[in-house]
Amino acid sequence: APALPVVVALSAETLLRCRVRLLSAMLGYGRYFSLDVLILSVVALLAIQLIEKARVMWLTLRAAWTPPLVARLLTPAVAWHKCTDAELCAVDGAPPEVQARRRAGLAALARRAASLEGPRSRELSELLRHLADGRFTDNRLLPQSLRRLSAARHAVESDGPYLVDADGRRTLDCSGSDGANVHGYNFYKACVAEGNDRIAKLGPNVLGPLHPAAADVLRFLRELSGLDEVSFHSSGAEAVTAAVQLCRFNTRRRLVLAFDAAADRGSLSELGGVLRCSSLDAAALRLLAARAAEVACVVVDPLQALERRGGGGAAEDGKADPDAAYKSWLQTLRDACTRSNVPLLLDEVGCRLRLGERAANEARERGMSGTP
Repeated sequence: APALPVVVALSAETLLRCRVRLLSAMLGYGRYFSLDVLILSVVALLAIQLIEKARVMWLTLRAAWTPPLVARLLTPAVAWHKCTDAELCAVDGAPPEVQARRRAGLAALARRAASLEGPRSRELSELLRHLADGRFTDNRLLPQSLRRLSAARHAVESDGPYLVDADGRRTLDCSGSDGANVHGYNFYKACVAEGNDRIAKLGPNVLGPLHPAAADVLRFLRELSGLDEVSFHSSGAEAVTAAVQLCRFNTRRRLVLAFDAAADRGSLSELGGVLRCSSLDAAALRLLAARAAEVACVVVDPLQALERRGGGGAAEDGKADPDAAYKSWLQTLRDACTRSNVPLLLDEVGCRLRLGERAANEARERGMSGTP
């Protein structure tokens, strides 16, 4: 422990110079060394190697965002507990009269949700309980007391922002995708219908040959992005994962540094070799420089800018104009990746086109100034 500050203070260049000088002395004058001196020289080389490993390990611990790691270690020790309505309403120590109002409200919502289900809907709901995928999702996302409040477990029709069940009851859908929440379902149904009309003669299950419609989309994306090549994926999470794997293949490196929300994107956290770091952390930049030979890529979600204004918390006006510190840090990260010859991936799944036609990369090129 007393030697730890000395180990951290030693730079990679200093350790490299020590190693080179020692090896030069052993190669040039080794035949004049006594056995004791030769053994000490080998020990010194091993000590330098251990010091370098300790320095890198310390920088890694300093830069890593530890709560997910700690939570993963502690999860097996957490006892399974089913929360009743009474426990849920009293979790914050509210007065008894407040707890009573909460229980009454939950009961009223449950009755309202049950009344929305007709006979055909109840039959389908009971049958769908045997679908493992849906049951797993409900158990993972919803507390026990809230699972009975779901009013739309199936749907046969959509109309704007509404879903229609088997009994013809309409429910406002608040859980759709981002695009459906913005445009409503009718816009997407029209797009699907037009697409089906264009490929009707080819069919949807032809493997290999592409319909000319793919060329139209490719041309549009190339013009929009300014890139020579693009790639098609089924979701944003798959696109980010594929980009990471592409960097690993071409760099022959494995370690991925992912900042903030980018580390939680889809299956990225399940790939292995992903180290989660925090934005505005100088330790992460030092780690990048120290382990550049191991880093396949750096992944950052520029939308984190909205949570960095005023030292934390979401931007009050919801606009993509972060504080100067985050602007400067993002540019510093870009420069650090360039110096270390490490690809920088901007995770645009959340940003899309909010920051410019070419998303956050365009905003970075113009200094992220102004509100697009």
